[in-house]
Amino acid sequence: MKKEDNNCGEFGEYPSVKWTKFFETFKEIETLSADKWKPVHLIAYFCKKYKAAYDVNYQFKFNSVSPVKSFEVFQVKKLSMLLSSDPVILQQYIDWVYEIKVVKGKRRLTSISFMTHDELVNDYKFNVLLGKKKQLQIDRSSPLPADIREIFKDVDYVKTYGDLVFVFRAIEGNSDNSQVSPVLMSAIEKLKLSNFDFSNLDRIV
Repeated sequence: MKKEDNNCGEFGEYPSVKWTKFFETFKEIETLSADKWKPVHLIAYFCKKYKAAYDVNYQFKFNSVSPVKSFEVFQVKKLSMLLSSDPVILQQYIDWVYEIKVVKGKRRLTSISFMTHDELVNDYKFNVLLGKKKQLQIDRSSPLPADIREIFKDVDYVKTYGDLVFVFRAIEGNSDNSQVSPVLMSAIEKLKLSNFDFSNLDRIV
């Protein structure tokens, strides 16, 4: 009969063999396309971004013998319920959080649960995801949004994205704008000073 080992293993070892296999899976994100990622890969990606941002490894809670029941896996699955089950969108969300909240916002993350904060998820969902969807629906006949119409309120022939593309390309392609209406030039300058994304115009044909 095999004698039971009561020494509890060695210091520095993972709590179980399952955790060892869990972390071995992390390297797959370097070769596996994001559309095929599972929760473990999203966690691996989060940890990679964490290491790049702070130059230290993310500290797991090890609250369960099995990673499947761990705090980190729970948070990633919660995020998928709040935001999307598409791993590509979840990867892009992680990128956005680190760029906007960590780098530009100078925020120090102490837990992966930060990713599931309602305010943060809703910010991305409504201002980024829905914003991209709206961009795809824009064509020449699409009316300009209220804030841009306000800028061009004194230029009665600029009401749609097609109108805006026409006047903007005409002005940008002409080095001599002395014949252009001062009112139109003023509106264009105001538009440049706003948060308008001019790349939207390149997608309109």
